[in-house]
Amino acid sequence: MTLSVIVPILNEETFVPLYLESVAAFADEIIIVDGGSTDGSLEHIARLETKYPIRLFTMPQTGLPYTEDWNESEVRNFLIGQATGDWIMNLDIDEIMDDGFRDVLPELMANTAVDVYQFPFVNFWRDTNTIRVNSPGDERWSNDITRMWRAGKGIRYRDEKHHCTLEAAGGASIWNVPRARADVNVYHYHYAIGKRIKYNDNRRGDVNLLNNEGEPDWNYSHKEYQIATVPFQGKHPSVIQRYLEQLNG
Repeated sequence: MTLSVIVPILNEETFVPLYLESVAAFADEIIIVDGGSTDGSLEHIARLETKYPIRLFTMPQTGLPYTEDWNESEVRNFLIGQATGDWIMNLDIDEIMDDGFRDVLPELMANTAVDVYQFPFVNFWRDTNTIRVNSPGDERWSNDITRMWRAGKGIRYRDEKHHCTLEAAGGASIWNVPRARADVNVYHYHYAIGKRIKYNDNRRGDVNLLNNEGEPDWNYSHKEYQIATVPFQGKHPSVIQRYLEQLNG
């Protein structure tokens, strides 16, 4: 069994080398669509494409990020169409699998009773020592996330401009497809390392609000819910551990 990992990117120079090192430990191919990066993302890919099984495509992203100007479903469905593996994993560039994933992957792919896998999703918030969790009115942080499915089942993304969702063949619900939970964490570092906040990334009105020092107000009290966090008590993937060690000198 083989695994294709698919990922769109746009100006992700911090995450690209971390992601590629991590994913190369278990992916048979890494298919990337670049939306027109102007930072060091493409330089990192060029440096690593002879080391890792990378296939790079370019589809320039236009319009304002995180709005209806984007064509996210078109990009992600193109990625699905390029995949040649028996299984497909839609792992975003700011997501890193737990180190144990490589060991359990063959067993997951060999399970003929399952076509879709969901994973626990750990969302870091503000730094790598804090995770954001669900609170009343804001139940989107402590949940499982679909990140892998068997190829050839007609699973695609709905025609949505941004933050598009997966659907089964014929537009049926993805939740109707035989699925299982893999007890391996997906760690989401979007808000913990690198820029942490991206331009116009304010989907729920609680992300890019600034305090008096011009920094994100991570403890902002949203008018509809309270932002809830807890200390991270787990272990970071090895690529992140090395990154943090280098960052801290």
